[in-house]
Amino acid sequence: MLAARPPAGLMETPAPFATEAELVAACKAGRRDAFDALVARFYDRIHRLAWNLAGPTPAADLAQETFLAAVKSFPNFRGDSQVGTWLVSILRNQVGLHLRGRKKWRYASLEGEGERLPAPEADETGKGVQAVLDRARELPEDLRTTLILFHVDGLKYAEIAQVLQCPVGTVRSRLFEARERLRKLCEKT
Repeated sequence: MLAARPPAGLMETPAPFATEAELVAACKAGRRDAFDALVARFYDRIHRLAWNLAGPTPAADLAQETFLAAVKSFPNFRGDSQVGTWLVSILRNQVGLHLRGRKKWRYASLEGEGERLPAPEADETGKGVQAVLDRARELPEDLRTTLILFHVDGLKYAEIAQVLQCPVGTVRSRLFEARERLRKLCEKT
């Protein structure tokens, strides 16, 4: 699947939109420059969350699917939440579909995959953080998502509640339980 955003330097600079409301209105009107601006503004965040929620292999595809679903859903966007929060909700649905579908499909290796340059070695701190994130993938989906939205994406309780469509109290209890379970998982290693 092609990436939702071309490599740096190949994409034209999107037209500036002074406010999020202008961006939403232009996207609803079907303007390509507005969609380009939307992708430029939110791609890194969506890709990072997809990486942390589902892993590195499907992250780019999940980001692309999120933006495609957003384009299809823009006519129904009422503006009750920020665009970024709305996109995270769409991503969460895409990740759920991916995880359910993963049981049916396995990834085939690409020809020449071994010819790629290896990733640079992470420092000890980076390795520790990656180990914790790998352990977080063992948590149930609702706990993992809450934990990542809070600690990785930096969303506030109310924003997470909006994304997960649950009360703020549920977010707090899920976050507490996720931290406790993650602590126990990390102690095992």
